[in-house]
Amino acid sequence: MRSVKTAKSSKPPANRAPRRAQRWIRQLSTRAMLFAGFSLATAGILAGLGWHAANNDAVNRLLFAGEAGFREISIRTGLAVRDVMVSGRARTARSELLQAVGIKAGDPILTIDLEGAHSRIAALAWVKQVRVERRLPDTVFVSLVEREPMALWQRNGKLHLIDRDGGVIPSAEVEKFSDLPIVIGQDAPPRARDVLAMLSREPDLRQRVRAVTWVGERRWDVRVDDRINVQLPELAPFEAWAELARMEREHGVLRRDVIAIDMRLRDQLVVRVAPETAARLRRRGRDT
Repeated sequence: MRSVKTAKSSKPPANRAPRRAQRWIRQLSTRAMLFAGFSLATAGILAGLGWHAANNDAVNRLLFAGEAGFREISIRTGLAVRDVMVSGRARTARSELLQAVGIKAGDPILTIDLEGAHSRIAALAWVKQVRVERRLPDTVFVSLVEREPMALWQRNGKLHLIDRDGGVIPSAEVEKFSDLPIVIGQDAPPRARDVLAMLSREPDLRQRVRAVTWVGERRWDVRVDDRINVQLPELAPFEAWAELARMEREHGVLRRDVIAIDMRLRDQLVVRVAPETAARLRRRGRDT
């Protein structure tokens, strides 16, 4: 009769598993430390080689050769500049813009310096914003937002053209903009847009304004018809301007021999007339 043997359990004793896990963790830690050391050593060797190569100009030669090859491939595959398209140009000179772009037909489009072109174009006098981009396969697109002339700023006896933000537009031909109003005062330019917008609410009177002066860092004088000085109040200047426009429509107060109107006090209007007119009025008063 065959005897039946009971198979021995393959499960290790309970105390062997923790020892095996500890041994595995020690081996893993050792490998990690060895790998870290090897990585640091490799990095040091590569850094040394890189420093040596750079000092011997090897890296520069390799980069130049790679770039030259890339340029040749770009040209052969048709990825070369054929057109430079521009939108938004009105006052910027064409020749000046093309020089700033610095890109010519035949340049490989993938290697052109877009950042350099952007910086040069942004430095042009009339340019407020610019975007330069590739349009594959063969076009460079330049989009401009130009500065908008607003007024002439009188400073130290000279006139400077300023834009809507109050910034001076350098190298502008001021004589071409003689129809613009003149703003006077050291800190007048950044405030000019607001006062001119306020005056424009009365368009008939606004078109007769030749200059505005920022006085005492707090209020405006307005020169009308290039002979009448209107002193607006510090507070609620638009109300005073609207009242003056109403009086002009109804009574023609500015069409007489007036040389100044003081509106600095609320609900009070002081009118000055030319000296000869004042003398004539005084004589008329004595005769009556």
